[in-house]
Amino acid sequence: MRISMKRLLFFVLFTMLFADNLGAQIVPGLQYSDLKNIYYAKEYKHMPGDPYSPALSALGSFFIPGLGQFCCGEKGRGLGMFAAGAAIDAAMIFSVTQFTYYLDPDGALFTNVDEAAKWAYASLGFTIGAVVYGIVCSIDAISVAKVRNMYYRDLKGLQAFDVDLHPSLDFVQTQKGATPAAGMTLSMRF
Repeated sequence: MRISMKRLLFFVLFTMLFADNLGAQIVPGLQYSDLKNIYYAKEYKHMPGDPYSPALSALGSFFIPGLGQFCCGEKGRGLGMFAAGAAIDAAMIFSVTQFTYYLDPDGALFTNVDEAAKWAYASLGFTIGAVVYGIVCSIDAISVAKVRNMYYRDLKGLQAFDVDLHPSLDFVQTQKGATPAAGMTLSMRF
């Protein structure tokens, strides 16, 4: 299959134009709110040298909401998640203290069974809420780490998108025998 030189030139120019437009969006100092519109966490492939670990970010954010985001450079996002997690924990602690307030001093009987039951259910609800919130923070931390790693690669020029155009020489079989045919080889790495 022969490709005309015009089509090949158009393809190379189009590819270079696309690569330049991608690079124009990448400037130092972008935050996750901007980066999530450029990069997609689902497209992330681990590469040696990635500065952020999605697994460690998730683990940190599960136990301390916002820690993974904070460690990935998203300080405002991490502090906001930490504040929300602290509010859930404070509500859980308050409900547990209210529950124990309605216990008999000996701990054997409840002084007010109805109030104790309300606070017991509230304690259970806040505990479940804290676990669910930890999972949500972990999922977000994974996404933040992956997107920040892709951003880091582009800033450092480590992204595996590369276009090379090399001259090539091949022999084509004709009626007169083999004749040399010159051409260009286009190679693209993603």
